[in-house]
Amino acid sequence: MAANRKAECRLSEINHAYLKDLAKLGAYGDGISGVMRRFIENGIQDALEKRVIEPKNVADFGESSLEGED
Repeated sequence: MAANRKAECRLSEINHAYLKDLAKLGAYGDGISGVMRRFIENGIQDALEKRVIEPKNVADFGESSLEGED
């Protein structure tokens, strides 16, 4: 399995507040990073389905499938 790399992003205070609210609900992930991961993965999947971006081969990244999907 490929290692997860840390990604940094800067968000406004209001967006941090929204992330905290979503994390409290628990429906979108565990903690703020889980919520962010969920929304990022959903956005990538949507872009793939709309053919905005081309799919990549997971084997090129040391994975055998889309591991870690919920």
